[in-house]
Amino acid sequence: MALRFLSNANHTVDVVVTCDADVEASADDKASYISSGDMSLLTVGDEATRFTLKALSPAEREDAEQRAGAYTRSELGRMLWVEAPSDTAERARWHHELTDDERSAMSDYQAYLNRVYVEMVNSSLTHIDGEPAEAEQLQLIRPDDNRASTISELVMHIQRISLLGDEGK
Repeated sequence: MALRFLSNANHTVDVVVTCDADVEASADDKASYISSGDMSLLTVGDEATRFTLKALSPAEREDAEQRAGAYTRSELGRMLWVEAPSDTAERARWHHELTDDERSAMSDYQAYLNRVYVEMVNSSLTHIDGEPAEAEQLQLIRPDDNRASTISELVMHIQRISLLGDEGK
């Protein structure tokens, strides 16, 4: 059978995030871990923060997108987001040439994506270090770049376990 099915939307996994000071690995191993969930690629210290995530069903993912504003997001922003160059310097020049309306649409769409991430984590996060957790706790992570990295990585893990199951692709 070529199609893969999520056998249980209540499936949970424990993950760490690569920006944690008690998690060590090469850049390549960190990237591989994020896409595979294979913690053997990391050296995880005793003090590393562990997050327990629940797989999300398609309906739960759709609900998260709706709560984030899926029906009111900027479609122009979405289109521009897809068309944007991937090279950082080229993207900066491309963005500079956008009209004010286009920049506003891109900004609105980025804000929508940020809300989707938070809503996905709200729906999936069950525990932090074995204690019941709420996604609001993530907003307290400092510095801000660690907070943003944590949320982004958790979303990648949620997508992996929700869309591909615990084995990945």
